[in-house]
Amino acid sequence: MLIFSACDEISSTQGSSSISLETLTISPNAVQFDDSSPIGNQTVRIELTLTLDEPADSDFRYSVERRGLLVTDGDFTAVSNSEYQADLTLSVNTVENLNYTVYAFQADDTAGERIQGGLTFRGRTVSPPIIEDAFNTEEVTIPDEGNVRVDFFARVVHPDNQDFIDRVNFFMIDSQDNAVGGLFEMFDDGVFNETEGFIDETADDGLYSRAFFVNPGNSPADISVFYFALGVDGQSSDTLQTQLRIVE
Repeated sequence: MLIFSACDEISSTQGSSSISLETLTISPNAVQFDDSSPIGNQTVRIELTLTLDEPADSDFRYSVERRGLLVTDGDFTAVSNSEYQADLTLSVNTVENLNYTVYAFQADDTAGERIQGGLTFRGRTVSPPIIEDAFNTEEVTIPDEGNVRVDFFARVVHPDNQDFIDRVNFFMIDSQDNAVGGLFEMFDDGVFNETEGFIDETADDGLYSRAFFVNPGNSPADISVFYFALGVDGQSSDTLQTQLRIVE
């Protein structure tokens, strides 16, 4: 089952085009999947309505983007000389949280005025991912020269489907409660590039990895490492803690 919000109407800001786009209505502009929605991809129909400040004899197009990348585009159909409509369908996973930006613009003046609105999908609740194990290099000696590799691993499963794991991260805190670096993403993609810290040997086996290097510029430290995983619906696993000692 889906829960739809009311439609959304967005006003335009004046651009360089001689044709003034007044409003873009997105219906629905937000979709919430509830627990009765089947887990997996589902096609959702969206209706777009574009209105002009005054009649114009022109063609208009729309585009849908996510994170700056084009998802789909198409043409509006004239209902009158000041109103245009388009129907589009999007295939979305019912457990994902997704945000799209919808643009409308004059077909023969893509550098001119554009009008935009937001479209959101909120996924149904599923089980959170589980970190079964986490481990890393426990002690590393600062070298006199060169680098020494420090490996980090986490074995992660999702009770419903491994595809529902969005990302696996870890962060580090030293004995003075200071953050060591930021939030580090781990990978299970089969990419091995040691110089960049990518050490995954087998894709999609549930073992996520990352590596960093200790060099003569490092100082001794006792570090706590905290691992956690996020599902595509935003739920987090429990956090597992390990230790790392950097010694002279």
